Amino acid sequence: MSDRVEILRSTVDGLLANADHGWVGFVRDHMIAVANFAALLAEKRGLDPQIATMIGLMHDIHTAMTGNRLDHALLGSQKARVILTELGIVDDDELEIICHAISKHSKKRKVHDEYSELIKDADVLSHYYDNTTYPVMEKDRERLEAVKIELGIGQ
Repeated sequence: MSDRVEILRSTVDGLLANADHGWVGFVRDHMIAVANFAALLAEKRGLDPQIATMIGLMHDIHTAMTGNRLDHALLGSQKARVILTELGIVDDDELEIICHAISKHSKKRKVHDEYSELIKDADVLSHYYDNTTYPVMEKDRERLEAVKIELGIGQ
């Protein structure tokens, strides 16, 4: 299973090649950035970087495929479950971790398990570093400051 991240990345690329909304490229770029931030945070926190990367690559899969953000975390977790089950690249425990984290990633003000928190933090970092001149959304501000302190940035 050493190539499972690349298998997933290729699968996601193939799925998004068929998306017909105007901002699929932006969402795809965001998903890749979140996956990279997630891997970094996983290493820092002693979590599995492959699992973190897969969560990041799939966290906005519903929005990327449909252009719709409504209930995207829950619907994305359902889509991720189907994709990952079909690919057979994760075991049952990993599948639950990934799908649970995706389902919770939009609930930034609530605290969940360690992988859910990791993907929320990676998502906030991606939004912020996409363009640091944009104002930080109120719901993300406290989380962003905490993760920057954790990483030793801007202290």
